[in-house]
Amino acid sequence: MANDTTSTPLLWVLDTVGFLYTGVVYLSKIVFIPNAASDDVLFNTWDENTANLVADGYRSLITGTITSTDTLTVAGTNLPAAIADGYIFNVTTSTGTALNLGRRVVKTAGTNTAVVIHNDEWTDEGPFVYTWETYKATTAIVLKAGATDASPIQIDFGPKARRIENLSLETLTGGTLYVYHARAVNI
Repeated sequence: MANDTTSTPLLWVLDTVGFLYTGVVYLSKIVFIPNAASDDVLFNTWDENTANLVADGYRSLITGTITSTDTLTVAGTNLPAAIADGYIFNVTTSTGTALNLGRRVVKTAGTNTAVVIHNDEWTDEGPFVYTWETYKATTAIVLKAGATDASPIQIDFGPKARRIENLSLETLTGGTLYVYHARAVNI
């Protein structure tokens, strides 16, 4: 199964990492059904102001190639060395296909010559010229099954819900998440 964010209003069913929502969301309840003991979940949030860019996180008009539908490779040291797994990589302009524009969750941050994203969401192409921004992510919610117990975990945020701006799923080691939201406001 893949993440389902559209078939049921106010419910996201997530079973793969890389999901992200840009804008304000009010979470009312999260139910995590782990596959095994010690399975865990990590949601992040990020702020898209310039103070939150990683060092050298903004680059303009850099030539790169996208391969394997998940890897952008560039020459030299043009990708930020400070990028980390779970950060948000946002391609803002491209001389290639528009399908590669937008925000993605970083899967593997290796050297400053390549970045790998979750879910194989890019279209192979290149070399083309790109502009991007890279934002730091901070922990928003962590859920962890017991060391010897895989019982479901439920968090109910009550009638006021929990407001989060910009939400991404970096880690889901096993199982399925049911994320109920009171309302979501895309920006």
